[in-house]
Amino acid sequence: RARPALRREASRRSLAAMPGTTPDGAVGKVVGFLTLLAVLPVFSLSLPLSFMFGSPSVWGFGEKYRPSFSFTWSKFMTESVMGCTLTLVGNRTLHKDGRCVYLCNHRAWADFFVDMYLTEGRAFILSRYLVVYVFPLFAVPAMAVGAVFAFKRNKPGQHDELNKQLDDHMARFPDFSGLVVYPEGTRNIRPKALPLRRGLIKYTWSRQLDVQIIIAADKEHVLSQKRGSASFGVEIPVGYSEVISAKKFRGDFEGFFKEVVKTWDEQWDAVYDSRTKETRPHHPKAQLVEYDTRALVVLLGSVGCMCALVALVVAAAAARFL
Repeated sequence: RARPALRREASRRSLAAMPGTTPDGAVGKVVGFLTLLAVLPVFSLSLPLSFMFGSPSVWGFGEKYRPSFSFTWSKFMTESVMGCTLTLVGNRTLHKDGRCVYLCNHRAWADFFVDMYLTEGRAFILSRYLVVYVFPLFAVPAMAVGAVFAFKRNKPGQHDELNKQLDDHMARFPDFSGLVVYPEGTRNIRPKALPLRRGLIKYTWSRQLDVQIIIAADKEHVLSQKRGSASFGVEIPVGYSEVISAKKFRGDFEGFFKEVVKTWDEQWDAVYDSRTKETRPHHPKAQLVEYDTRALVVLLGSVGCMCALVALVVAAAAARFL
């Protein structure tokens, strides 16, 4: 009985427009841009908003273990705010056995919350410092709890320094058993992948970490500064690769890199060719962690700052019109 349902799902996906609620053509560009303008303020305040309205709740003060901030925030943005649905391509799911580097395709701003949701809040995300300047109310508290690792590009001697900082970050925030890396190095909304850069793949090999490739299509339709557009209700097919163990390539980086590239290409093709194939709904599971003092400060401080900001805006508006 399940197979007819899967076939109907595949047929529906092949006929449905990928950009969610945003239509095609000139009208779609206008609607997408207006949607982007409406979403950006929410994204800026998304962390405290997820604390207040997200599910699962982070407010269980009597419980020893609670959902990680990363999971609650990413689910809030992906499902509650943007209305995305995830469909699983293939049978593999997230690798959770030990430290792992998750290699993801880099499409748009939506990557931050979609990929964090796909890794169940278990992995922190590498991001350029530009995000801190553009979205400080989100980035600063996210950095404080280790969910975002911000770095500056093009610094002399950056690779060795960055590798050490990553080691220190993983040791400082043990709740994160992995990190999300975008090996293409830049946002790519083309139908084909860009050549993979070696830097952080070599870091993975040098630390003898596992690698899993996670490809998610159509993220650029969700929230994209490059397209200047956003849309609600986008369906995102996602595929998880088999795990590649760097330990099997000890002393052979070139062999490891070739295996990563081969698996990346296979997973990319599987996901982007999946629109006429059988898929099933995918619902990442919450990671439960113990909250330390830093987490409580971020929780209460970010919500307090947002409430103060809203009060100031309301007071300013009232003073202007009264």
